[in-house]
Formats: sequence, structure tokens, C-alpha cells
Amino acid sequence: MNKKMMLSSLVIANILFSGCASIVKGSKQNVSIISNVKDAEIIVNGSTIGKTPYNGSIVKSSSTTITLQKEGYEPKTITLDTEVEPIFWGNILIGGVFGSTTDMASGAMYKYTPATLNIDLDKIQGN
Repeated sequence: MNKKMMLSSLVIANILFSGCASIVKGSKQNVSIISNVKDAEIIVNGSTIGKTPYNGSIVKSSSTTITLQKEGYEPKTITLDTEVEPIFWGNILIGGVFGSTTDMASGAMYKYTPATLNIDLDKIQGN
């Protein structure tokens, strides 16, 4: 195989395998949010997504905060723990810079651990 064909094959493979975690795992993840307070408002990175109990998807990111709030209770904010998806490392080997950049930009390289969160709220004193 000549050098031009090899280079073309590598470029095509790079494009096909770019963003492998984005394709396989996606840029959203299903999470469950449980609380001792029913119907507490759930705010993810500043946007309301629902009320407790919640089971649905949220966009993956390296820094995601969740706030629970309800009248009569102290609001509570947590930052989700993330791990790098194992498929991301394979993507670096196969897809190189293009694939890993796509996964980083889309958040697909991350996964939330744990995916089930139990966030309890405390009553405001005097209520």
C-alpha cells in the first residue's frame, strides 16, 4: 500500500471513530434523585429540571451542580462526582485527537458516580 493510501485510510478511520464515547455513551446520563422531601425543586447547573423523586437524563459535564429546594427547607447544593468513561481511553488510541476532543467537548467522556443520589433537606428552624 502506498503512503497516500495509508494516510487516506488513517484519516477516514479517524473520522469514523471520532467521538467514540459520544456515539456509544452519549452526552447525557440517566440519574435518579431521591429526597426525604417530596416535590422538592431540582436545579441542575442553574436550570430547573423537575421535582423529587426524579428519574431522567441530565447533560454530562466535568462540573455539574444539583440544588434541591423547597419552601420551609434549607436548600442543598452538591457537585456530582465524575469518572472518565473507559471507552474514552480506547478512543484516544483509535481516534486520536479528533475523537478525544469531541468526547471532551460534548461531556461524553464523563460518567456520574453514583447515578442514584439521595439528597436530604433539613427543615428551617422555627417552621
